[in-house]
Amino acid sequence: MNELLGKIYTLIVKPQSDTVRIERCVDEEVYRLVEPLKERLTDDEMEKLTDLIFAATFTAEQAGFEVGVRFAFKLLSGLLPG
Repeated sequence: MNELLGKIYTLIVKPQSDTVRIERCVDEEVYRLVEPLKERLTDDEMEKLTDLIFAATFTAEQAGFEVGVRFAFKLLSGLLPG
């Protein structure tokens, strides 16, 4: 991710209440998805699995933010005369 957009996401967007609410929903979904695996995996394996999934979701959140920002700028530049 672009370094500046990464800082904006982490310092400004991520702490916002609507972002926190959405992240809570994502967390609940991750735990729901891994719940059936509790009987087959050790506690250590479960922790590693959830850590990997949470790392992937954070990367996806950042990428989604970057795509959204780039789309918004393209949309705005297309609306401006010139």
